[in-house]
Amino acid sequence: MSRALAHIERIEWKKPIQGADRIELVGVLGWQCIQAKDTVEAGDKVVYIEIDSKVPPDEHFAFLEKRDYKVKTMKMRGVISQGMVMTMGALGLKPDKFEIGADVTKLLGITKIQTEEEKRLTLTEADKREDRIRQRHKKFYASKFGRFLMRRKFTRRIVLALIGGKKYKPLAFPDWIQKTDEVRCENVPYELENKVPLYAHEKLDGTSTTFGLKRRGKRKFDFAVCSRNARLPSKKQMTYFGEDNPYWEMADKYGIEAKMRAYAAENNLTTLVIQGETVGYKLQGNPYKLDERELYIFNFIVNGKRMDSREGAKLLESWGMKWVPLLCDNFVCPDTMEELKKLADGASVLNPDAMREGCVYRDAANTRSFKNVSNLYLLKHGE
Repeated sequence: MSRALAHIERIEWKKPIQGADRIELVGVLGWQCIQAKDTVEAGDKVVYIEIDSKVPPDEHFAFLEKRDYKVKTMKMRGVISQGMVMTMGALGLKPDKFEIGADVTKLLGITKIQTEEEKRLTLTEADKREDRIRQRHKKFYASKFGRFLMRRKFTRRIVLALIGGKKYKPLAFPDWIQKTDEVRCENVPYELENKVPLYAHEKLDGTSTTFGLKRRGKRKFDFAVCSRNARLPSKKQMTYFGEDNPYWEMADKYGIEAKMRAYAAENNLTTLVIQGETVGYKLQGNPYKLDERELYIFNFIVNGKRMDSREGAKLLESWGMKWVPLLCDNFVCPDTMEELKKLADGASVLNPDAMREGCVYRDAANTRSFKNVSNLYLLKHGE
């Protein structure tokens, strides 16, 4: 199910901004947005557009042209604003036609800002092979002669056939593995009312990495190595890092396939899934300044059921692997979103000189989970 980037919500509150005469702060769900003064009132139905969205270049969003029509975290007058509130009338929508929570993403032509991985997945077969040439034959590709050949359709086709390598054959993400994606705390403000203790882990900024094992017979298993959105069938598989394949690198570094096979056979499992974040060298700018790559696990899923974080951490430790840093094992949600957001800020356990991306909260039974991304981190990284 695709993420709802634009949805109908209600203005929860309004607050003045100190020293500002033309703008004010409004609340939608658990988000706060800067809004032109007196354009909305508490209780109004509005369209809320989330950060990471890209709106179409039409008359409704002409004011975002200088921002390349992207909706990101911003700061004005010392106040952080996330997302965008628009009146339904401004978008030609009738309030009585939509219920609160209605998804209007497709209706408004709004799309998600693509990550580098997502961009690579949309490349054509020829573009992917050209990218391989760009990396494997750098001198040729940068030369005048190389550029001349690659600019022309006929000669480009010849070059791709001669030195483009084998065809790029990405595989779909396995349908028996659920992709990793935690909901933001701002979208589930009701979680603040639940005072049952949670585990609080550091949210790491790297590349999502998944390993899966599925029984195909009495003694046969299918081993899958995956990025966030695709399965990588071999170590030579091109990734959105180019020739670099951190996913198989982690599989080899920690001997994951052999350990998963042994555990699955010993416990007579049908499926076993390990999911985590690979961080370090050349990944997301390496915010933790690590000299090598490391894998931190946050999901250990046995026959479709997540293992308790404490149990998972002990098991992974016996395998010579690491669980994501545990910040607190008895975290109770504060009363307000403002208090919760402040708790996302702080130093990383991986490197105290680096800012952490935020926190992920989860109960022992794995029935509740949500993430709290640091606004300071988002501002620093332009998200």
